[in-house]
Amino acid sequence: MNIKKGIIFAAIFVSAGSLFAQTSNIKKAQTNYQKYYEFKQTGTAKLGESFLNTAKEAIDAAVVHDKTKDNAEAWTYYSLIYGNLGVDNSNAEAITKAQEAITKAKELDTDKKQEENIKNSEYNLYAFNFNQGVAAWEKQDFPGAYNAFNSALTYMPGDTTLTYYAGIAAIQNNDLKNGLEKYLSLAERKDYSEHKKIIKDIPNLYLTLADTANALKYAEMASKMYPEDSEIVNQHINYNIALGNTSGIMNDLKAQIAKEPTNKTLYFYLGIAESSLGNNDNAYEAYKKALEIDPNYLDANINAGVSLINGIKDELQVINNDKTLSNTQYNAKVEALKEKVKPAEQYFSKVVEAEPNNESGLRGLKSVYDFLQNEAKSKEIQAKIDALN
Repeated sequence: MNIKKGIIFAAIFVSAGSLFAQTSNIKKAQTNYQKYYEFKQTGTAKLGESFLNTAKEAIDAAVVHDKTKDNAEAWTYYSLIYGNLGVDNSNAEAITKAQEAITKAKELDTDKKQEENIKNSEYNLYAFNFNQGVAAWEKQDFPGAYNAFNSALTYMPGDTTLTYYAGIAAIQNNDLKNGLEKYLSLAERKDYSEHKKIIKDIPNLYLTLADTANALKYAEMASKMYPEDSEIVNQHINYNIALGNTSGIMNDLKAQIAKEPTNKTLYFYLGIAESSLGNNDNAYEAYKKALEIDPNYLDANINAGVSLINGIKDELQVINNDKTLSNTQYNAKVEALKEKVKPAEQYFSKVVEAEPNNESGLRGLKSVYDFLQNEAKSKEIQAKIDALN
């Protein structure tokens, strides 16, 4: 994620205030500040530096003079001048003085005449902290970036980009709690350009923090906000499958399969869901669908083989419990099951061909050979399993 590199400039507009009845130092500070502003307006602030310094000297004198030390306008200009000095020169000490002056100006500005100028001054503090955050991010100083962006939010509360930057800086520092807090404050801001990414990442953050309930909650929220985004919808399905909420997600899963009939992963999820509900036959059919799309899908090969064997074991148990069968009938049914299990050999063999040391594939093959009573093959596979350990 590339942080926006454009530097935010300090506020340079000063609202029209009382131009008269000022002491000479306040007027001198204002006049020189306005001259500085003219240069800054054209992007040549450096050329107006001498005027800003003159304004500083005048306002320094004004705020300690008995007649103007409690003057709201004096402290407002003090905050504006020092704020611009801080932003232009990345001077934290000047910014601190500007911040203190804002507090003083607010206390003295009982008639709110300086309210707009004070807001402009607060913007300077926002700009300074934002720029500090960008600089820290580019140095990969993520704690510093978070602190700076978070401080900037004091002066620009609710700013979406600033909140997002603070969030990703915290996450980069593995400060998931603060990162999540920032992301959550943007969860309903669908108008923000990065909203889709944010709402998709929130479930991941909750899952990392082992809060599965909220992970599921926000995964569902994201899928409802962006129902046409297959990645977000599939994340919702995946979370529910992984966290055991298979029955609750089944309808959504089947609906998504209807939208993406060639998505092998969705059929794989369906197989897991059906299997967790004890529907081995349905699970097997789902895995077969996945393999029709990609015959080399190894996980689907393993699960198809396992589901087939589990289904056959269920059938064998029914046969074993049926005391009405004659020996001839029993043997015939067992032989039929042996034929039925043979495709499982192909599934597991596919896995072992691709990954000779895949233990799940090897154990699957051994279970097939045991069922088929192929002792030689069973011993051969067992030797390979033993060699893994």
